Amino acid sequence: MSIKKQENGSYLLNFRPNGVKGKQVKITRKTKQECLNLQKSILSEGSSGQKRDIRTLLQLIQLWFDSHGMSLKSAMDTKNRLNFIAESLNNPVAQTLNPELFIKYRSSRLNAGLSPATLNREYSTLSAMFNELERMGFIKYKNPLIHIRKLKVIPTELGYLTQDEIKLLYASIEKSSNYSLFYVVQICLSTGARWGEAERIRSKNLKNGGVEFLDTKNGKNRFVPLSVQVHLDLSNYFNAHRKFDSCYSAFRSALERSGIVTATGQSAHVLRHTFASHFIMNGGNILTLQKILGHSSLNVTTRYSHLAPDFLQEAIIYNPLEFNKKVT
Repeated sequence: MSIKKQENGSYLLNFRPNGVKGKQVKITRKTKQECLNLQKSILSEGSSGQKRDIRTLLQLIQLWFDSHGMSLKSAMDTKNRLNFIAESLNNPVAQTLNPELFIKYRSSRLNAGLSPATLNREYSTLSAMFNELERMGFIKYKNPLIHIRKLKVIPTELGYLTQDEIKLLYASIEKSSNYSLFYVVQICLSTGARWGEAERIRSKNLKNGGVEFLDTKNGKNRFVPLSVQVHLDLSNYFNAHRKFDSCYSAFRSALERSGIVTATGQSAHVLRHTFASHFIMNGGNILTLQKILGHSSLNVTTRYSHLAPDFLQEAIIYNPLEFNKKVT
């Protein structure tokens, strides 16, 4: 077996897996490790003589993207995430990928400061790619990562603004030179919209006394009613302007001027949490909130259920000490 570095920096694998009288294999790869992985894969072929799949992880990622991934909402972001994983693993022959190799990669990322939630998303993306390729018949083997468990994620604090903090925020927004900022914040606090959803609103989205959000995170449209005043304010804005100016940076500056401290990573998203939290605290229904926020799973929405005025109040009514008093 011979692995030689070429003039262009790549490596050539040149050997005869079945001896000097066997067929010669000559394949070029970017790194020496890729050649070693490929050689190991070829030599580990079963005695049945069935041809082994020697496509690399990057090759399968491209195949997945061309046949399925390009239709996804965040197609290029997803592909780039997969490519990063493949390159970090030295682009192994995909069929040789195993739990030990991936867990070692995941541990190094965890030690580098990546959050468990981020690493779980990486795992889910890669695992889903294998599942889809198997479903379409492009690979003849099972997902090699199927038995890996996700990392435990400690729930983060869902911070929200109090009424006093909302007033402080609006006072700070009045000092901003970005004319669109006030209206985008109005949409977020009135509907629970994500910042990007609110910023993409145009005149055509205002209809039937509410706002229709298109091209949302889960790919589904949703409609949320607006108060008469907010609907009028937005209509007047779009009578004078074609669209909102980008104002995320202006929001962060306004938030900083206000002195309000939000949970880590929740800058503009605190507006969505604020809508949801006040909705539940004021007696709103959890199922209605799910539809308003556009959550595909009720499990996500129930994060706010503890804020309901009567949340678990039956614990007081029916505990053995209190209930016994009523019976006797």
